[in-house]
Amino acid sequence: MANTQSREVNLTKRVQTLKGMRYCPVVLSPNGRVKPDLVLVNGNAEKHPEGAYYLEWREKGRRVRLSVGKDAQGAAARRLRKEAELNALNQGVPVLPENSNGHRSVAAAVAQFLEETELTKKPKTLAAYTTSLNYFTESCRKLYLFEIERYDLLKFAGFLRDHKKQSPRSVYNKFETVMAFLKANGIRVD
Repeated sequence: MANTQSREVNLTKRVQTLKGMRYCPVVLSPNGRVKPDLVLVNGNAEKHPEGAYYLEWREKGRRVRLSVGKDAQGAAARRLRKEAELNALNQGVPVLPENSNGHRSVAAAVAQFLEETELTKKPKTLAAYTTSLNYFTESCRKLYLFEIERYDLLKFAGFLRDHKKQSPRSVYNKFETVMAFLKANGIRVD
């Protein structure tokens, strides 16, 4: 059985401090966006234009770090993608890149949709969309977008009602989020 615990990916920046090079947490604005070049050093926000951003997460108890460049917003988008990928894998959903036929994987499409949502919506909306799409990928085991059918959506509604014990209004809201996700990806389910 898959572990259903959510996986967190932290965004840090490796900067020069008085104590040498350190990985410092980034500073977020009230709307959740990364403030470029601002990091927390010993609990205080400091401007550090030097250095690169890094993603940090745990795999099998070990810390993993990945350099994601010097652009703050690009690094934030990469963090969202990595978190979506890890959560998909955590739910037992295989993560595949586009194949040679140009078919997009569900996991890759979810990651991109959430990345775009972060850029255009409020943090609460992003959180709601993330929950809805995590539940959808948990209930629908299709690998590629083009494979999703009407039956998968009916199963999703039943999954929310029966397994997640959602109210009818919550089922409707999550269903609408998934429909917006499918529409954004050019998928029409009759």
